[in-house]
Amino acid sequence: MNFNQKKDCKKNIIFAFSCFFLLALFSTSCTNSETKTDEQPNLLFIFPDQLRPQALGFMDEDPVFTPNIDQFAKEAVVFKNAVSNRPLCTPYRGMLMTGKYCFSTKLLTNCNTYSRKFGNYLREDETCFPDVLNQNGYFCGYIGKWHLDAPTHEEGPDVDDWRKAVWESYTPPGPKRHGFKFWHAYGCNNRHNDPYYWVNNAPVEDTLFAKKWSPEHEADVAIDFIQTNKDKPWALFVSMNPPHGPYHEVPQKYRDHYANIPVDSLLNRPNVPKGKKGDIGRKNVQDYFACVTGVDDQFGRIMKALEESGQKENTIVVFSSDHGEMMGSHGLLQKVVWYEESFLIPFIIRWPKELKPGLNDLHLNVPDVMPSLLSLLGLEEKIPEKVEGKNYADVILGKSDGKPEFSLYLNCNYPNPERGMRGIRTDRYTFVVQKNKEGGIENYLLFDNQNDPYQLKNMAKENPELINEFQDKMINELSKINDPWTLEN
Repeated sequence: MNFNQKKDCKKNIIFAFSCFFLLALFSTSCTNSETKTDEQPNLLFIFPDQLRPQALGFMDEDPVFTPNIDQFAKEAVVFKNAVSNRPLCTPYRGMLMTGKYCFSTKLLTNCNTYSRKFGNYLREDETCFPDVLNQNGYFCGYIGKWHLDAPTHEEGPDVDDWRKAVWESYTPPGPKRHGFKFWHAYGCNNRHNDPYYWVNNAPVEDTLFAKKWSPEHEADVAIDFIQTNKDKPWALFVSMNPPHGPYHEVPQKYRDHYANIPVDSLLNRPNVPKGKKGDIGRKNVQDYFACVTGVDDQFGRIMKALEESGQKENTIVVFSSDHGEMMGSHGLLQKVVWYEESFLIPFIIRWPKELKPGLNDLHLNVPDVMPSLLSLLGLEEKIPEKVEGKNYADVILGKSDGKPEFSLYLNCNYPNPERGMRGIRTDRYTFVVQKNKEGGIENYLLFDNQNDPYQLKNMAKENPELINEFQDKMINELSKINDPWTLEN
């Protein structure tokens, strides 16, 4: 190398070093949206499917073993009046992701090849929770059941009976994922013991078969996500399918907790009828509770990993569910109905830096979750204008008592969403109006949840003044959320 070459080389080295120094200086003097700061809390939202709050041990109702959630509740704010306004998977998820009621999104029922013809799927042009987070520096991940896409025509033809429908769908990378950059999910399968997933940019034919109980595998993935993303603000949604059926698909070690307990001791609610009508619950309760205990175990693993990663203090953790589970109460199984076992959901939120543990009686509707959490994350000004839910961050923080008087119950479906049932739930009462097939009023339901907590007596006929009062309040509220339901139909 001659002198001039050496000189040029030296200049290049000095230039490169100067650029590196300036770049480093610039990086430390500016806010980098992908760099972790103390002012940007993480969000961890875990919502198993079909878990009723009565089945959590600390509630002291169902005799279920949930030590990890019980401990979490001691460190958190527990909302006793959180509801699933339309107690069904897809409508709940649509409300959670958009902050809008199901009439505004057209997500009135579950996504499949029956409801597809009604446009029952999440639109790409909706501004969703993760869209806002992603646009404001958060690395967003989704694990587990999505159930917001209709299957394509290649995945299944249109059908006229939902019982013959195809339910599974592949959500391709891009706008359909609404800002989720980490993806370890599926559409809607119920193979708890042999689950499959599409991971990040994997094409539809490249499916991962986990060979583990699905909540355990999803906890593994969540733990890895938490451990590898310490350097940037993140938001992770974990949607475990159990305790949704099939209930018997659960590891034996969780069944063992209930193997020697008489079924009638497990199913101790007085609204479970004797005889054949209640047998539907007695047949499934051991497995259902086993699933809940299994979910608790995996939740505990995730909480331990979060603490060991050093991120516990600055992570908002929410534990909730799509809706509840009747499990034999009133002779019913699953959800959709207005009864407490179906309508109420757990909603427990922990943020050690800001939230004082305790009980909160806020009537929390599902669309309220998105704006409230965005506000807690410091993104109040980024809440989309079309959001229909209310921002209750100040109530959650204990800075305000501005609480609504009631929450809404919505039972609506295609092809006649203006029919069905509507209702409200106050501090004391549950009120429901039921229409017949012609659109006229068929029945009024009124339950005093204070004096009749198991909702055994319909007291509507004895209380016409309350019926009129609640009906007026309900109609007024329905008019604000694009609901086509009116008394004139």
